[in-house]
Amino acid sequence: MKLFLLLMSLFWIVIGITLILSPVKFKSFYTRLIKPAKALFILPLVIGLLLIWSSPASKLEWFIKILGIIAMIKGISLIILPINTIKSIFNWAISRSDKFYRFYGVFIILLGAIVGWSLMQ
Repeated sequence: MKLFLLLMSLFWIVIGITLILSPVKFKSFYTRLIKPAKALFILPLVIGLLLIWSSPASKLEWFIKILGIIAMIKGISLIILPINTIKSIFNWAISRSDKFYRFYGVFIILLGAIVGWSLMQ
C-alpha cells in the first residue's frame, strides 16, 4: 500500500503546482464538477478507505488515518447534503480569489510532501 500513498502524494503535489501556476484553469475544471457532484461521492469514499487501509505503511499512521476519515466524511456529505447546499459550497469555492487558490496550492503541496516523506524509511 506504499504505492497508493506514493501516488496520492504525487497527485497532491501535481494538483498543488497546478493551483499555483494556473488557478483560472483549475477554477474552470472545478466548475464542471458541479453538475455530477452527487455522483462523485464514491471517489472520496474509496480514497478515504484506501488511505485508512494503507496507513500502517506510513511513519505517520495517525495522520494518514485522519486524512482518510476526512475524505470519507466528504463522500458521506455529498450523499446526505441537498444538491442546492452542494452548489452553494461549490459556488463559494469558485468565487475565491486567485491568491486563495495559490495559497491552497502551497498547502496541498505540503500535504503531498508530508505524505511522501512519511513513506521514507
